[in-house]
Amino acid sequence: MLVKEVMKEPLCVQADEMLDAASRKFKKNNVGALPVCLNNKVIGMITDRDVALRGVADARDVSRMTVREAMSADILFCFEDDPVEEAERIMREHHVQRLAVLDRADQHLVGIISLTALSGGASERRPYEIAFHKTFLDHSGRPHHSELMRVTVAQGTKGEAIVIGIRQFEEMNHVKAWHQLADGYDVTTVHVDAGGETVEEREPTSAREAGILVRARELWEHAGKPQGRDKQFWEQAACEVDSA
Repeated sequence: MLVKEVMKEPLCVQADEMLDAASRKFKKNNVGALPVCLNNKVIGMITDRDVALRGVADARDVSRMTVREAMSADILFCFEDDPVEEAERIMREHHVQRLAVLDRADQHLVGIISLTALSGGASERRPYEIAFHKTFLDHSGRPHHSELMRVTVAQGTKGEAIVIGIRQFEEMNHVKAWHQLADGYDVTTVHVDAGGETVEEREPTSAREAGILVRARELWEHAGKPQGRDKQFWEQAACEVDSA
């Protein structure tokens, strides 16, 4: 089977678009990386991590910084007439979920292929998604969120998922506390209702949860940072916050 038989319509971000527009495209399409195009020619890749590290962490205004300024010139791609095994090899070797698909003749972007497509269809959504964001004011003074990073957690309670998500965010971005980089986070719970429909419920960070997170981290650090006891620390912190 060839790549062109399973690839999807091309999805990219233009080099001269602003970083905040790219962040919205990540969120809308539920992806963490996109090829960067100049017309139909792929000239780089941009990830949500690039936005966080080269834009937000450097105190740049992402509404005035272009994708070209933050992108990586390294391009991962395959050709539409490649066998799907070659595309899968590239993705697994480089630990990515998607590849740009190019036309071999002129090397223009013609599609996107994902590991999900090669595994036989869309994978089941994970129960929790924690989306960390930075808040910016647009030209009219209205606040909007620019997503920095999205973490999915397959199991456990919402509290456990938040703790895991924060830990991953801090480790990936090399910060001691998530709020040094992000202004907040949203938690999306995914479940299937009685009619078999997938339902998403989104909740913004609450003052209570923020307080629990701070206390739970203190308890975890005081205990020597043990693994596998997130639920215990979350519940203990919740009791302390609610009784204060």
